[in-house]
Parts: sequence; structure tokens; C-alpha cells
Amino acid sequence: MKKFLNFILHPSSFLLGKRGPKPIALANQLGGTFEHGKESLQIDPSTTLPVSSKYLIYKRGSTQYYAAIADGVNMPLGVSPDAPYQLIDLVTVERFGATVGTQLGFSAAAITIDHLVYSAANGLVGDLTTAGSGTYWVVGRATNTVGAASQEITFVPCFPYQVTQ
Repeated sequence: MKKFLNFILHPSSFLLGKRGPKPIALANQLGGTFEHGKESLQIDPSTTLPVSSKYLIYKRGSTQYYAAIADGVNMPLGVSPDAPYQLIDLVTVERFGATVGTQLGFSAAAITIDHLVYSAANGLVGDLTTAGSGTYWVVGRATNTVGAASQEITFVPCFPYQVTQ
């Protein structure tokens, strides 16, 4: 098998043309194989399109090959630098705990530096210390402070885990 960016080229994915084989990239078809913590998934059919912004948090969609915008209830997968426009679009999801460096997201409300952050509704990032009672998926720790909702926030990601407060 040959690796090609986020795609795996399987020997059966070559078509013969006039000038030899032509590769066809199949997104993560071999058991969810992906490189550098980035997984290519198709946007879930239930998603309202076009997606409003890049750098939103995504969760697993209706099948293992789909991604949907995180709702704050289900386990989040990671952040995507893509904003899909139509149903056939692929999104690259940078998986929490598998990528190197900080992640960029958008705040659900004010967030303070060094506080734990969680996956909020609509793919946003929230500050755990200001969240009310409930169960949340922690996705990292904030590396800057923002004073309001819909502001860019950077955070050091971790493997998602649930907390109840």
C-alpha cells in the first residue's frame, strides 16, 4: 500500500488508462487508517449546509464514515479546519489527543487562560469553570483569554473525557 497525504492507495484503486494506471484516492477506507492525527470524513447528511465556520468541533456522524458538528452531548472527535459546503464534501478532522500542537476553535462564551475547556453545542468551545451543573466532554486547556462568545480561542487538546459537576 502507498500512502498519499490523508488517503491510502490500495492496489485495487488503480484504473488502467491510455498511459498506465491512474490512482484513485479512497478516504480512510482501510479500517479508519489516518496519518498525523487527521482523519478524512464525509459531512453527515443531517448537517445544515453550508457549515457556518471553520474550526468547529465535530463528532461521529450517523455512520463511521460521517462527521457532524458536535452537540456538546456526544463524544467529540476533533476540530476541522474545513467548512463543508455540500453533502459530498470531505472534512479533515484533527483528532483530539492524536495531533501535535494547539488547536483553534470558537468560544461559546468568555474563557479564561489555563481553564479546562469542553465541547459545547454547535461545535463551540466552553470554559468548564463557568459551566453550570451537568455532564461535559473536556477537550483541553485554554492558552489565551477571550471575553465573549464567537471569539477565536486556542487550546492545548487532550483525549476527550467526561466530567460531571
